[in-house]
This record gives sequence, structure tokens and C-alpha cells, in this order.
Amino acid sequence: MMVPVGAVLIAAVLVRIVYLVRLGGYIEGDEAVVGIMALKIAAGEEFPLLMWEAHYGGTLTSYLGAALFRLLDPSPLALRVATLPLGLIGIGAVTATARLLWGSGPALVAGAWLVAGPPLLVMLSGHAIGGYPETFCFSALTVWLGARLTRSPATDTGGARDWILLGAAGGFGIYSHALVLPVLAGVLWALRRHRGNLTRRELWPLAAGLLAGLAPFLVHNVIHPGASALRLAGRVFDVSRGDVGAASSWWGLATDLGPRYLLRLVKFPESVPANVPVLLGVDALGAALITVIAAGIALVAYLRSAPSPGVPAALLGWCSVSTLVFLWILRLDLPRHLSPFYVLVPLGLAGLWARSTRRWRILMCVGVALWLGANVSRTLRDAAAVDRGMDALVDTLQARHLTSVYTDYWIAYPLMFLSGERILASAAAGPANVD
Repeated sequence: MMVPVGAVLIAAVLVRIVYLVRLGGYIEGDEAVVGIMALKIAAGEEFPLLMWEAHYGGTLTSYLGAALFRLLDPSPLALRVATLPLGLIGIGAVTATARLLWGSGPALVAGAWLVAGPPLLVMLSGHAIGGYPETFCFSALTVWLGARLTRSPATDTGGARDWILLGAAGGFGIYSHALVLPVLAGVLWALRRHRGNLTRRELWPLAAGLLAGLAPFLVHNVIHPGASALRLAGRVFDVSRGDVGAASSWWGLATDLGPRYLLRLVKFPESVPANVPVLLGVDALGAALITVIAAGIALVAYLRSAPSPGVPAALLGWCSVSTLVFLWILRLDLPRHLSPFYVLVPLGLAGLWARSTRRWRILMCVGVALWLGANVSRTLRDAAAVDRGMDALVDTLQARHLTSVYTDYWIAYPLMFLSGERILASAAAGPANVD
């Protein structure tokens, strides 16, 4: 029974090692921030609980990087190798979930799609970009633990350990990145639909695990009251501290921001179909074709199934709905914000495989094989095409004995990380709302 998970993980390690080696010394701004934080931790200078200037994201990747920096020279490759276990745990958890729900064959389908996933998946699960490797890892663990609880009879309260682990995985995931919150909410709602209202014997261990997982987030906000709320509100409403300070009144600021926020909510739904091609690693026509084929297989499977779609469909359905609602409320409209679906899409493929006839499976095999081949080609091509000019810039500045420069966010932090902070760069021209 362990063969599918083991085989998938071995293949995933090989693909990602090739990818990381091809990236070489390339690093971009967000990843460089994580790397500099790792340098500070490794040197014993700082021990941050949340990301600098983004006090709603955890720092697990920085601590993993710091641990490896104590053994190896700091480099982009070392930072990514330290992050690699998070992606592998996520792949293993998704594969294990598919095997638990449908068996070994569907598990291999889900795992294969993750091994050679779209370029965005490989990047978000392999680069040390704050919060996204953790989102994939802990979303997958949350769904896996939820699936384990759905396999027990509804009359069985389950062991306290399972509920504690579910709460801890979801809580630490939320601390790492808020995108795990809707996944946990979807899992809990599916469990409620399956088991009925949760009892005290289930709620107390769940709450204890959730508080333990959220502990770093809570401690930071006790030490710095309101830090996370202010930063998150700034991102959602597109307002900085400078805007707040310059406003004549809170009412004037609210009347200015409110209509803009509501207008963006109205416009948000169009961003989802626009982001699906990037999410899946195909063009718009390919995304439409995949959607039509998947809908056809799902319809046939539904017509051949019992009147109730069952626990797996409820689990995936509620996680999907809650994620979309969450993204809508917070106006998270970039392709990377759909990253929780990298847990749900392969499970959906596994479910379709399990419910399909032999003829549909042959069609799926051909389609998925072509899809995966294209993914590998694009991923390796993108890795080879990244701009590696930052190393030359570091060498040039050091040769001229320049130790401080003024530039933008996307150059400043890579310069500082690659130079080991021998060059200090002002990032005042950074992203919006970073004061």
C-alpha cells in the first residue's frame, strides 16, 4: 500500500532537483527577503515570528533555511533545498489522501500530476517564497487528516489525537499563510455534514490543536498589538500607514475606500477564469478543453453513482467553495492566490479516475500524459530562461567598492542576500503598503 506514495516521492525529488539545479543562483525579491531573514536567524541576530513588513505570514521557510545555512554556505540553492521537504510532504499527503479515498490507482494519478505539475505549482512549492510552500504543505495535511476522520463511522467520536493533529495542521498553516484558512473551514464543514454537529469530545481537542498551531501568530500580536490586522487590512483595502496619517478623518477614509473595495468585489469573478490557464499551465483554449472533458467525465460518473455524491465529493466541494469565497472577500486575484487548488485539482483527477469507465480512463491517460509532458518542458524552459544578471551586478558593485545603493524592491533584496549583506540596498521603492 505504500508503493504509490513512495514512488511518487522519489519521482518528485528527481524532478525538483533537476529544476533547482537549472535555476542556479537566480533569486527574486520575495524569496530574497526570506533568505535575508534566514541569514539573520543563522547568525543569532533576530528570531522573527512573522514576515518583515507582512505580519500575516509565518517564517518557517526562513528557519529551515537558517538551519541549512549553519552547515552550508548561504545560497539560493541551499535556501530552496531547505524548503524542498515542505513540497514533498504536501505531495505525499495528497497522494495518501487519494489512496485513502479511492485506492492505489487514483493515488498514482494524483501523485503523477503533482510530480510534473504546472510551472506555477513547481515554483510555489519549490521556491522559498514566504508562505506558499507552507500553504501547499499544510493544506494537503489538513485535507488528509480530514479525510481520515471521514473514513470513521459518524457515530464514532474518533481519537482525540486525530482532532488535535487536524487543528494543529490547520492552525500552523493559517499562521504560515491565511490561504489555509478556507481549506480548514471546508474540511470542518464537510466533517460536520458527514458526522453531524461536532461534540465536545471532538471540539476541545480540535481547539487545543488550533491554538497550538496559531501560537506564534498570537504571541507576535500580543507583543505588537494589532500588527497583523493593520498589515492585512492594508493589503485588502490598498491603504498604507501614510494614507491613514494623511486622511482628514476616519469617515472620509472609509467613504473613499468603501466604494473602491465594493467595485473590486464586483470585478473579482472575472479574475478567476483569467487565472485558470496560468494555474493549470496551459493556454486559454487548453483550459477550456480540460474543463469540458472533466465536466463530461464528472457527469457520467455522477449518473453512474448513488444519489448522494459521497464524502469525497463533499470534502472537495466545500473546500473549493470556501476558498473561492475567501479569495473574493479579500480580493486576492493573482494566479498564485489559487494555490490551494493544487491540493484539490489532483484529488479531483483521482476521483474522476476512480469513477470512470475503461474508455474514459484511456482518454484521461492520453490527455494527462500530454499535459504532464508539456508541464515538464515548460518548467525546465522557464528555469533556464531566468535572468541571472544579479550575480554580475554584485561583482561589479563590489569591484567598485560600492557598499550602498538605492534601487527598487526586486533588485534591493537579491543584492543584499547574494552579497551576504556586504551591499546594503534601499528598498523604499518597494511594493505598495510597505512603509
